[in-house]
Amino acid sequence: MQWKTLLNEAIDRARRGELSEAVVLFDQVLRLEPTYSKAYYNRACALSDLDRVEEAIADFSEAVQLNPLYVNAYLNRGNLYRQQGDYVAAMADFEAALQIQPDLPKAYGSRGLTYLAQGCYRAAISDLNQGIEYAPKFAKLYLWRGCAYLQASDYTAAIADFTKALTHNPTLADAYHSRGLAYMSLGNFYQAIADLNQALEINPGLIEAYSNRGMLRHKLGDTEGAVADYQRVMALTSEWAESEEPGLGADEDTPPSSGVTLTYEKTTTSPPTPLAEIYNNRGTLRAELGDRKGAVEDYTTALAINPNKARTYNNRGLLYFQEGEYDLAIADFDAAIDQDSRYAAAYSNRGNAYYQLGKAAAALRDFTRALKLNPNLTEAYISRAQARAATNDSEGALSDYQNALRLREQHSATTLS
Repeated sequence: MQWKTLLNEAIDRARRGELSEAVVLFDQVLRLEPTYSKAYYNRACALSDLDRVEEAIADFSEAVQLNPLYVNAYLNRGNLYRQQGDYVAAMADFEAALQIQPDLPKAYGSRGLTYLAQGCYRAAISDLNQGIEYAPKFAKLYLWRGCAYLQASDYTAAIADFTKALTHNPTLADAYHSRGLAYMSLGNFYQAIADLNQALEINPGLIEAYSNRGMLRHKLGDTEGAVADYQRVMALTSEWAESEEPGLGADEDTPPSSGVTLTYEKTTTSPPTPLAEIYNNRGTLRAELGDRKGAVEDYTTALAINPNKARTYNNRGLLYFQEGEYDLAIADFDAAIDQDSRYAAAYSNRGNAYYQLGKAAAALRDFTRALKLNPNLTEAYISRAQARAATNDSEGALSDYQNALRLREQHSATTLS
């Protein structure tokens, strides 16, 4: 029959990635055979890969209306609901799938991911345990359970699961990346970097891995390596923004037998580092390398992306201060304090800028405010001592110097013990 020929052609085109052409053919099939549930299901899969989510949900809904036992339609619709944050609707779909097929590993996996997204780690682990019982070689189930353990701060269990996932699928970049995060949380930075390196060897486009490796390299003193990683993050982010094709991000799981796309989209194990944070971090690294101009540019870019970051204003303000641009520095410290009224370091830094401009009274107010917020801020005691000395308060200056000395001795005792 003509509609069956069209259907097969549509599925073939969808599998080749010719999604828009496939949708046109599915439209023709449904005009000829408007009650065929699999045509709605397959068109929904193509629409979801085109990021036409609402239309995809409508087609999955039509599929289950025509065939109330259509398990894969419930699973795919549920995962779309989950991506949209509609966890109630997602749970209802996964429950429906399990009512039809109680031993379905992917349904337990999907429901586990929904629990994980809501921070219900024990419930997520319970569902993933059940999925693993039915499919003990399904690598992604170990990955997802490892993510639940990771979020619950059970790093040893998380590492065991990520290792198990890699046993069943050695090319699973997300498992290396996630295990690296677990090692990082345990303070095993070198093992963490080794896993992140492996993740990037498998998937050179894994933005989060570059970001996390950059942070680790910075901690370990590899400043230039950290800068290179952050630059790579920004290059990939720019490429992604310019050339990304809409879709759900298919992974390597076996597709449903009646569909053209996969039940699960690629699952990241930690939220991507915001681009503003990447620019802020690279700015800090550039400042450490003596590239103050480049650092200011990065901080300025970070604030253009997210103007609500107190730390970035403070960082840029410090660079302006070092260049003797005290008015610009004060403006940035003002902005930092506007964002976070309890930012002790920003008050202390603004006090130093006021002091350089000869405004000792304003400087004293800021130093006092900083020390009220953080009585252990050694630098603020030293700065206030200088300001007090400038206003002939020798007794107050001596007291502040003594407090600064006491704090430094305490710090030395704790670090050398």
